[in-house]
Amino acid sequence: MRAGIVLEALCESHRVSLVVIPLQSAPETQVPEFLQRLCENTAILPPGESTADLIPQIAGNGHGFETIHVFRLAAMAYLHDYLRQVHGHGRLHLDLDDIESKTNRRIAELYRRVGNDAMGDRTLASAQTALLMEAVAFRLFDRVYVCSEGDRLELSDRSRGKIRVLPNAVRLPEAVRPPSPRDVFHFLFVGTLSYYPNQDGLRFFCTEVLPILREGARRPFQVTVVGSGESAGMRDLASGEVYLAGQVSNLRPWYEECQAVVVPIRGGGGTRIKILEAFSFRRPVVTTTLGVEGIEAEDYRDVLVADSPEDFAAACLKLMSDPALGQALAANGRALVLRSYTSEALRTPLS
Repeated sequence: MRAGIVLEALCESHRVSLVVIPLQSAPETQVPEFLQRLCENTAILPPGESTADLIPQIAGNGHGFETIHVFRLAAMAYLHDYLRQVHGHGRLHLDLDDIESKTNRRIAELYRRVGNDAMGDRTLASAQTALLMEAVAFRLFDRVYVCSEGDRLELSDRSRGKIRVLPNAVRLPEAVRPPSPRDVFHFLFVGTLSYYPNQDGLRFFCTEVLPILREGARRPFQVTVVGSGESAGMRDLASGEVYLAGQVSNLRPWYEECQAVVVPIRGGGGTRIKILEAFSFRRPVVTTTLGVEGIEAEDYRDVLVADSPEDFAAACLKLMSDPALGQALAANGRALVLRSYTSEALRTPLS
């Protein structure tokens, strides 16, 4: 979502050519039509071909580009040959989205917390690789985008180029339907379940929070989990209250059916678009300190923040018993998105 919204913002004020670098084993053979309409030129990097050959072909004018905007470290690695050619002949901008070395260190800690030392070691090795790539990027790029002020401050001494905050943004849904009064209270969990912090968050909620929530609830409730990549281990978490919906084509009906959103994240980095998305749909959110990291949200004003299983369950119970609290959080969260997290907020840092 971040890449798409930033691309749209760039196309409002620039002539943009898009190169898609597939990272999957079965890449698309054609850039989607809506991206072709948005951009001046589009191309997919064929397997085995160098960007040093492809990018000059789509420049069209023989003079290259004024700015090369690179999304994430993985794309930078594929652009090495081309960037070496053009260094000094155009501005180089890198959108880090998150600090990958820190994100991977946190994920390694999650693995070790559950006794999976092998994956912890492997992920820590990825963190070290990301740290080396970041060192190269901070010497090479003229501008580096990060998604929060905290990330900017953390990197301020590491980069020769300017570091700008480019916040995550969401598209505002129109005419959002308020939650319908019902006997069963509906919670929603949204996340790609092949991503380990989402797996860990769902397991934490189902195994540690849910038993406390069951004991304290004075009304029936349901937790709906929406997202692709569920494994057998994730399916085992389904119970009477937990329903795994899998991948869906449109999240809007699921947000409108729920009365609150849970984001029990204990690892990862960047800022969570899923929280901003819930705010945009006027739904109250219960999350962790790390879940709300980088978002200008205050506990009990815009969101409920809880880290222990007991506190997380207590926050959920408060929303179940206090509709006025949920309405206030939802209104304040929506107002926060309108102030700071729409496409309008991207225009100044991208200029």
